[in-house]
Amino acid sequence: MPGLRFAKSRWLVALAASLWVCLATTAPARTQPSAAAVAVPNGTWTVQGREIPGMRRCGHWLVRLTSRNGALSGAVSLARGTVPLENLVLQPDGSFRGTTRAGVVGSTHARPYTVTGRITGDAVRLTLETDLCPPRQGSGMRR
Repeated sequence: MPGLRFAKSRWLVALAASLWVCLATTAPARTQPSAAAVAVPNGTWTVQGREIPGMRRCGHWLVRLTSRNGALSGAVSLARGTVPLENLVLQPDGSFRGTTRAGVVGSTHARPYTVTGRITGDAVRLTLETDLCPPRQGSGMRR
């Protein structure tokens, strides 16, 4: 009985579709948890680090970050000069990332640096990276 077999398969397809619609409309909605937005206060954070012994080009460094009304700016200071952080982006969770451009600063050649980190309340933790030195980390408090 070919007609009966066709009717059974149509009935099973309709039953499966009805069951899917029923489950889809009664199942709780699943959403991805969103990152909580952190209000970064206005102020200035200064993080400094010492030279790495035995690595001539990995000297003392200082990173200064300034937050004004949710906008972040900053600079990296090296032995003889200061270079601004560019493309400095502050994320809603307080994390940030910025880079410096290679060039001549004062009388020395400045390599490109990347600064990443997170501001949490009055504290900041960051990492300073370049191709010549291992990643250097530091922390500081808001002034």
